Amino acid sequence: MNSTEKHISSRDRRSHSDQSLLRVGQGSGLTDYGRPVVTDEISLFDIWHIFVRYKWMILGATVFCALASTLLALWMTPMYRAEVLIAPVIDMDNNSRFAAQLGEFSGIAALAGINTERGGRKNEAIATLRSRMFSEQFIKDEKLLTVLFRDEWDEENQRWDDADPEDIPTPGDAYELFDEQVRKIREDRKTGLVVLSIEWEDPDEAARWANELVSRVNALLRKKAVRESESAISYIEEQLKQTSVVELRQVLHRLMESELKEIILARINEEFAFRVIDPAMPAEEAFKPKLPLMLILGAMLGLLGSAILALLLNFLRTQREVTGVSD
Repeated sequence: MNSTEKHISSRDRRSHSDQSLLRVGQGSGLTDYGRPVVTDEISLFDIWHIFVRYKWMILGATVFCALASTLLALWMTPMYRAEVLIAPVIDMDNNSRFAAQLGEFSGIAALAGINTERGGRKNEAIATLRSRMFSEQFIKDEKLLTVLFRDEWDEENQRWDDADPEDIPTPGDAYELFDEQVRKIREDRKTGLVVLSIEWEDPDEAARWANELVSRVNALLRKKAVRESESAISYIEEQLKQTSVVELRQVLHRLMESELKEIILARINEEFAFRVIDPAMPAEEAFKPKLPLMLILGAMLGLLGSAILALLLNFLRTQREVTGVSD
């Protein structure tokens, strides 16, 4: 055998030996030299060994995230929730008694602005409570623009911090913030009850705003009902002067009686649209942030993140060492 054949034979034996070393210990992920190798399967035992290897990193990350979430919870502004339970008032007037008579003259009633079916008051009351115009008027009357955007308001100099007029908050901005983050309205379809809640950092202000919103809706719809009924009565009086038909005059008198009753009920009943079942009271405890929950979530996030990082580091380490063996 010449020198060339000896060299080739020696190289083949060395290559075969390296391949054997790579195959050894595939179940444990280690070669005879203690170097990890890439295997097609990984067992729970292998994962456990990886976590044990990086145990201090995992423990440190978990503790760090738990502490960070705790500090964040302590730094966040506590928010309080005030809720008022209300029941929409359904009008039970006597118009239904005259449904047969009014059917023939429904056109006249419509011209007079008379609603012969007042069952829509509930929907109107809830829609008014949600409406943009009503909310913006409440924000304006209560001077909440600077309260809602207190971080941008210079209380000492009584001016906005932003020099650019386009960056100064507008009533529209205040409405969006109030509607999305401060005021919540939930309606129970089964019971028909409505829950109006206010979420704010001052528990006393939150309770006051909730009760005040309900009171304002009642006052607004009371005035509207009186105004509409007075307008309807004026129209009916004009029609009475122009007609001598007995049946028509009887219907018009009944319509007038109904509208007069509506005016009386609106003026004497303060809870015209919503009846308060349970008024809002200042909350004793903040509903967020919840310190125990944030601590647990922070610890879980740290544990999960560090576990994934440990697996990634082990994979990169394995890749480098396997590449070294191959070279």
